[in-house]
Formats: sequence, C-alpha cells, structure tokens
Amino acid sequence: MNNTKEQLASFIAQTPIFSTHEHHRDDDFYADMSLNTLFSCSYVGWYTAPPAPEAGARAAWLEKIRCNSYFVWLEKSVCSIYGEEEITPDNWDSLSEKIRRAHQEPGYHIRLLQEKAGYIRFLEDCYWNTGSDVGYPDMVTAVYRLDMWMQGFHPESVDHDGCNPHANAGYVIPDLDTYLGLLREELVRRRPSIAGLKCASAYQRTIRFQTVTREQAEALYLKHPSELSQEEQNRFGDYILDAACRIAEELDLPIQIHTGLALLEGSNPLNLEGLIASHPGNKFVLFHGGFPWIHETAGLAHNYQNVLIDINWLPLISTSAAVQALHMYIEVLPNIHTLAWGGDTWTSEEAVGASMAFRHVLTRVLSEKVDQGYFTLKQAEQLAEKIMYKNAQNIYNIIPVQTR
Repeated sequence: MNNTKEQLASFIAQTPIFSTHEHHRDDDFYADMSLNTLFSCSYVGWYTAPPAPEAGARAAWLEKIRCNSYFVWLEKSVCSIYGEEEITPDNWDSLSEKIRRAHQEPGYHIRLLQEKAGYIRFLEDCYWNTGSDVGYPDMVTAVYRLDMWMQGFHPESVDHDGCNPHANAGYVIPDLDTYLGLLREELVRRRPSIAGLKCASAYQRTIRFQTVTREQAEALYLKHPSELSQEEQNRFGDYILDAACRIAEELDLPIQIHTGLALLEGSNPLNLEGLIASHPGNKFVLFHGGFPWIHETAGLAHNYQNVLIDINWLPLISTSAAVQALHMYIEVLPNIHTLAWGGDTWTSEEAVGASMAFRHVLTRVLSEKVDQGYFTLKQAEQLAEKIMYKNAQNIYNIIPVQTR
C-alpha cells in the first residue's frame, strides 16, 4: 500500500460504525451455532445449502463458491475471529466446534459486533417481530416495517414474511377508517423506540407506487386475495404507503426502501420517482445503492433533495461495484450528509465480514480520491467519519455517543 492508503486504512480501522440496517437474531438463535448454520443464515445460503458432511462434498462445494463475494467476506470474518487461514474440508468440523463453544458465552454475539465489527449501534429490521430491539436497547434501535399494512386488505393476505395486521390486532379490522386509525396509533405509539420505517415490498411487487383515491382503496378492502388481481392488490398498498408517508413526515421518521435485487422487473429505483416527487417532506433512504441500478440511484439523489443513499449490503454483493458506486455517490450527492452504510446481516460473524468489506471499499475509494487530488487526506478522514457513523446519527436522530 502507498502511504495515503496506509494512513487511511489505519484511520478507518479505528473508526467505529453505526450500522443502519441489520436483521440480527436474538440470544436463543445463537444457542447451537455452527459453521453450517452460519452458511445457511447468510447470503451464501441464498445460493446454495451447505454441503453434506463428507469431505468430498465439502471440497466440491468450497471450490464452487470460493470466488463469490458473499463467501469471501464471510470466510475472512470466520478465519479472523477463530484463528484459521481458510476454511477447508479438513478443518470444517473443528472450526464449527470453535464457533459452537464461543457462542455458549452469554452475550458473545453482541460483543463480536462491538469488538470485531466495530459497531457502536445498529438499526434492527426485525421483520419477524417488527419494532423489536432483540433485547439490547443500549446497542440497538428498531425500525418498523410497513409491508404487512400495505398487503393487509384481507385477513388472509400476508406480506412476503407471512405477517398480517389483522392477526396482530387479534380480530378482523372492520373498515378502512379503523384500519388507517390503527396504523396511525401503531406508529405514534412506536415512535419513541423506533428510528425509521421500512418498505421491503420489492420482494413481493413492483416499487412503482401510483396515486390511489380513498374510494378505490375502500372498494378493495376486505376482498379475498383470490378476488383481486396483483394490480389491484398493489393499488391498495399504494394507498397505504401514501398514508404512511404522511404520518412519517409528521413524526420525522425516515422511510427506508429496498431497491434492486428482489423481483428484478419492478425493483429499479427509478420506479420511485413519482413517490419521491409527491412527498418532498419525507426522507427516502434508498437501500443497497439500488444494485444493479447504481447509476439510477445516483440520478435520483442528484435531482431530489429528499433522497438519501444507503450502500448497506452492496460491498457484499459486489465489492468492485461498491467501489464504483461510492466514487460516484461522493461526486454526485448534493449533500454528503445523506450517505450511510449498514451490514444487512443475520449473524455477528457475517456482520464482521460486512464491516471488513465496507472498510476495504471505503479505504480504497478515499485513498484513490486523495491520490487523484480530489480532496486532502484530512478531508478524506472527515468524510470517512461521516459515512461510518456521523451521517447515520443525524439521519435517524440518534444521540451521538463518545467515539474517540
């Protein structure tokens, strides 16, 4: 490494992180942790289940997945934590036993986040129990998912995680007025303990949200899912999201939106332009850099002051794409205070890998910018602090903690 990169790498390694997005699991989940569980509950597991226990199957699986970015950063994390050079068929079982034993220590998974990932706080998207801080309020602030409300036109209609507001209420909500009133009550009640709202509907439908009248939404309410087309179901969700945006503006809650890599046909961030333009008083945080549409995300942030970019997950998806995107976002954003990052992981080990990937990307981009004369080393260090924790604290109105 050249001198600039060495200095920035050292600075960034010592700078803490406020992760804006995690799906961290609670204590019970870690009771019987293993290497197989880590792989199954990671992005590696999205591609392929862990192999059978035979050495040949493990060798073939490792050869197949070895170059994938998800695997690379998870392996780097596991090996750095548990003292191995790489994961092999020969050390698989002994490494798994190290992982299991370590997690028998109460609170170990949280200490990994603090001591290895360098987290000072994170935002939790607990989609299986939305609004939960998984039992660690001193470390965790929750966000609240809107998806079940957007899909809850009928008690048998659930979001992509199986959630439904009628089930949560314990009765069939009789009319749209009551439904909207309960949504408002829920968000107002939750406001002291949540930092934002989350829309992950890109996994279930297009994120092109249309203007829908009250009369149109009422005509859809309590219709069985079999009676409605996908377009009609979407229309109900459009109306509810519009109502939620108005409540979010009143409560000063940013709205996080999943963009890219879900249902690809409908997850291009440009689909959000109408929603963004019609709600200038809301803060819309576009997740994952919109990958693979990183340029479209930049275009929206360039044109709309209420668009913020979060590159959570992106360094794990493609480290090189994250480098390209971060270079571009630094240059394009009209307000550098609107750029943040999160790990977007289930387990502490994968969060450590996500942190390693993020620090790698940030070091490379900022050192290249300094070497090119775009800004000074001091300015690069100040920008690193913004992206790593200061921006997130400001975006989500979290009281800063002492970091240095």
